[in-house]
Amino acid sequence: MRRFFALILGLAIALMFGCVEKSDQKNNRISITPKTGFIDVGKTKLYYEEMGEGLPLVMIHGGGLNHHMWDDQFEVFAEEHRVIRYDARNHGQSAGVPGDFKHYEDLHELLEQLNIQKAAILGLSLGGRVAIDFAIAYPERISAIILAAPGVSGFELKSEIFKKNSTRMDEAFRAGDVERAVEYFQRSWTDGPYRTPSQVDSAVREKVKTMALNTVKKWNPESVAKELDPPAVNRLNEIQAPTLVVVGNLDMPGILEIVQLIKENVAGAETFTIADVAHMVNMEKPEDFNKIVLDFLKKLE
Repeated sequence: MRRFFALILGLAIALMFGCVEKSDQKNNRISITPKTGFIDVGKTKLYYEEMGEGLPLVMIHGGGLNHHMWDDQFEVFAEEHRVIRYDARNHGQSAGVPGDFKHYEDLHELLEQLNIQKAAILGLSLGGRVAIDFAIAYPERISAIILAAPGVSGFELKSEIFKKNSTRMDEAFRAGDVERAVEYFQRSWTDGPYRTPSQVDSAVREKVKTMALNTVKKWNPESVAKELDPPAVNRLNEIQAPTLVVVGNLDMPGILEIVQLIKENVAGAETFTIADVAHMVNMEKPEDFNKIVLDFLKKLE
């Protein structure tokens, strides 16, 4: 478990088929039951959900979370696009198995098995890290990358608040107090370094807690993620796809440094800062986030 949360903190900085329409009176929309299933990636399977038609858009969750972090985006984006969200290994409904693997290769296999030649990739934190690695490894498979509070392989977080929370989290794990460990994870990534828990939407904190605890319970420490070699931090100028970066102004200093690196090294990268939110930018202010992303995608068409 200690390895799991050390990985999360580093990364943050890394079957049924159906199509049944139902009325959503509150939002005056037609909602569609998503297609769901599993794809094979070697010795394990990844759970995914798919909805909508049009430009393919793949959404990758943050470390310790799962596909439900996109609940405020999935159906909205599917009104205009073919949207896929999935659980990375050791998260949600996707199991981790002993051995080394690469998240960006799992993403490649997902596109292969879903017959998607090119897609826009949206990732938060770990998901952003994977999206960047994938964009460098498989530039021909990318129509755009959308990075929310992204990590990047090869970047080291150095802020004192991050180190302090990481130490406390490690101590909680050694004491067998998983819930307290998850709370310190939240102090870094849900609250951010500039807010107290009471200043954050309790529903957001509770949802993050539920996802993180679920991840801890099923984590396989013998499942080891490997990254791009050499890492992406010094290769950002290789990204050629249209790039959007969205970040909260209350996020960890290291995340804001990554955003600046992308802005300086990725040609034409667009950046947006959403006020009064930290790392979980799409969960705290979904309407603002959704508008920024949908406006960006419209320009691609």
